[in-house]
Amino acid sequence: MENKPHISIVSPVYRAESILEKLVYEIQKVMGQLKVTYEIILVDDRSPDNSWEVMKKLSSKFSEVKSIRLSRNFGQHPTIIAGLSEVKGEWIVVMDCDLQDQPKEIKNLYSKALEGYDIVLARRENRQDNFFKRLSSRMFYTVFNYFRGLK
Repeated sequence: MENKPHISIVSPVYRAESILEKLVYEIQKVMGQLKVTYEIILVDDRSPDNSWEVMKKLSSKFSEVKSIRLSRNFGQHPTIIAGLSEVKGEWIVVMDCDLQDQPKEIKNLYSKALEGYDIVLARRENRQDNFFKRLSSRMFYTVFNYFRGLK
């Protein structure tokens, strides 16, 4: 019987063929330090590059890596939701695949969660995204927080 992962890491993938191996390596390094079971769920938002091929290789090489490919390009937030629908872990971390969200921060998030919090959020101090990326993220979280009753 397969062990249920303790932590699930979901990452939407788009134009990331050159960074995916490093992303998985960095996550594996951190999770090895935490000494908990985990899974990495990579979700391809129909990236036009060879991300899917890299994802398939990583999935065949590492049992903790699961790869999902969407039928077409849906955008980042629906891609995250697709990944969340597949998680098996008790704790979930969502992070971009471009390493702007640093895998080493998983330790800090998990540490806070162990203090008794049900949800732990992090925010980048210095975003390197373009205007439209920042705007769409702000709109998403405004709507998300409204429906969840969060400030």
